[in-house]
Amino acid sequence: MADPGKRKIALQELQHQDDPLQGLRLVRRALEARSITAAARSAGTSVSTVSRAVQQAERYLGVALFVRSTRGVVTTEAGRQYREHLARWLGEEEALRGQLGEVRAARGALRVTVPVFVAEQVLPPVIAAMREEHPEISLDVHASDDLRDLVKEGFDLALRLGPLPDSTLEARRLISFRRVVCAAPSLLSRVGTPAHPSALEHLPVLHYGSGPGAAWWKFVHSSGEVCKIHLGRCFRSNNIALLCALAERGVGVIRLPDWSVAEALRSGRLTRMLAAWSADTPGKLPTLHAVHPRDAGKAALRGVFLQTLERLTLQRPV
Repeated sequence: MADPGKRKIALQELQHQDDPLQGLRLVRRALEARSITAAARSAGTSVSTVSRAVQQAERYLGVALFVRSTRGVVTTEAGRQYREHLARWLGEEEALRGQLGEVRAARGALRVTVPVFVAEQVLPPVIAAMREEHPEISLDVHASDDLRDLVKEGFDLALRLGPLPDSTLEARRLISFRRVVCAAPSLLSRVGTPAHPSALEHLPVLHYGSGPGAAWWKFVHSSGEVCKIHLGRCFRSNNIALLCALAERGVGVIRLPDWSVAEALRSGRLTRMLAAWSADTPGKLPTLHAVHPRDAGKAALRGVFLQTLERLTLQRPV
């Protein structure tokens, strides 16, 4: 009759054949224990299996991880370095596998609030892909250019244009962007194309923002010159889609994120102005953030949504 202990080891080795990292885990055990026999015992496998894993690693690396001495088998300097590397790399890999496992198992409802423009122009392919790939997830998307109270209103996630106010919410940077100044060709044909930001003080301007305070635009030239202009009789709104539509009709000049006007610029509905001037402070670019309450129960759902968002939209060049 076969030895039950050997049957158990054979079964474990068979189960590990589909795991490409199992050999590296055995090498790590051997290096940490400074013993192939001890590593086999702790892993519940055979000494020959651990020996093969160590030999394969040594052939791949081109160095010896162990040497025999009068004191027995000892770890080489290369072995000590590789042990530290495996501890870091396998730790990160196993943590990522855990996160991906949560994503595969994600189910339930996710309530999201996003700016109107993002809902209209960015989310359609994201939602379509999620419906196909994760039909067990329900989405409730609220489009608003006002900042919603995530905790009081029961939102699990928000996409917001930075900078962010201090809060107890968790924030994750998604993508930074530049703001560009542009206008419709019809407007520029009437008023001319400004060569300096100061000329905007005398032109109709469409300002992204809200509130009763004075509106200012700041520009930095590639030479280092700084120009700050006061927008006296501007039209203002916190709705990017409305500002884009008005700009395309020749109502005024806009300064908006590059990704929000990319299609209008490509099609010629808008023309970029003042290309030598930056509308953003160097090193402090505006950023789109994912913001959410500290609710671990929704982590997997948020992960699916944000991974899909980044895969389908944010990695595309504008």
